[in-house]
Amino acid sequence: MIKMIRKAIRTGFFHLLSANILIQIAGFGGQIFLTRILSVEEIGVIKILQSYLNIFLIIASLGINTSILKLCSEDIKYKERINIFNIGFMLTIFSSFILIILILITQHFSFLNIDTSINELLKIYIFLVPILTLINLIIVYFQAQQKIKQMSYIQSLSKIIVIIFSTLCAYLSGLHGYIWSLVILNFISLLMTVPFIKNELTSIFTIKISIGIVKRIFNIAFFAFGANLLGVLLSNINIIMANHLINDTKEIGYYGIAQLIITTMMLIPSTLGQIMVPKISKVSNSIEDVQDILRIYQVRNTFLAVSVAVLAAISAPFILPLVFGISYQNSVVYFEILLIGFVCWSLYSPKGMTLMSIGRSELNFYVSLISLIFNIILNYILISNYGMYGAAIANCFTYFVTIFINAYFFNKIFKAKGKVSK
Repeated sequence: MIKMIRKAIRTGFFHLLSANILIQIAGFGGQIFLTRILSVEEIGVIKILQSYLNIFLIIASLGINTSILKLCSEDIKYKERINIFNIGFMLTIFSSFILIILILITQHFSFLNIDTSINELLKIYIFLVPILTLINLIIVYFQAQQKIKQMSYIQSLSKIIVIIFSTLCAYLSGLHGYIWSLVILNFISLLMTVPFIKNELTSIFTIKISIGIVKRIFNIAFFAFGANLLGVLLSNINIIMANHLINDTKEIGYYGIAQLIITTMMLIPSTLGQIMVPKISKVSNSIEDVQDILRIYQVRNTFLAVSVAVLAAISAPFILPLVFGISYQNSVVYFEILLIGFVCWSLYSPKGMTLMSIGRSELNFYVSLISLIFNIILNYILISNYGMYGAAIANCFTYFVTIFINAYFFNKIFKAKGKVSK
């Protein structure tokens, strides 16, 4: 245990984990603080908006952030790395603003078919799309170069500012003031990252857009985009479906708090994965080396996930009402159900990260596609009959089934290489 903690400190695990937790808290609205300021119904509205935003962010990124992470992790020349980043940067700006235009057109003709008040807030909220996609791109660029502590510093500082001032705006101006503050404060956060990439940005208008580099980016991005989109739909489709099937923002608010904690817990194994990806990318031509790294991280990942889940299950009935308020007692049951899904997800997520690291994102796409279809069917049946309890059960069962779907595709590729991962 002591050796693992020392190793984690040296690799920057705790720096990255703390930054990721701050991002999660800020991204979902600093709800630990907001539950004391806004009503349960308003928290439900934020969760609905966040679910749509998560999907829009994946669409706007086009999978380019995954390409940057993979290509810039490789052993290439400094100028080539900058060129790849700059091309990805320009493509992300273009795709983000095209998406905003399409969303505004869609809202004008009411194609999304959502509540009028939510629709008005969404018109403001979508301006987070270009801001957050660019921030995410810059972050994965640092991650690719294993600049863990530098990346964590940028994230932590900017998100602390977002949490403090957005909560203050919520207190002073309510839900509308909070939404506006998120857009403005995240834009300031983006500006704060500029000094850290000034060397890259100085050459952005003089880059030579190579067809070869663009093809390399989209060869990875195509399936990564599909897998990422399906993955985020898998995480958020239950909220969107519940908004249409039962339209109960209060129960969605209770469920949203439980899901917020689960998503934050997922950052623990995900943070290990973020450190693992560049390491595997560097040795992606050696199946033996890839398996050795994966085996180490799987053991650590499983140990962390199970330990955290057991501790959370024991403490949840006391901690949730204490932190969020007694009115959120109803969130405990949702949380206990979702914990099962968290453990199941933790068992297969390292293999998904490995497939992405070795350039086989298409297999993650197939896994996510099958899981999403299964999840939509379950959600429709269970939410219609059991409300948000049905949504929690559907997600848990989907993650359980995905363990076997993921194992099938993972072992298929490793058998083709002459060696099966155990």
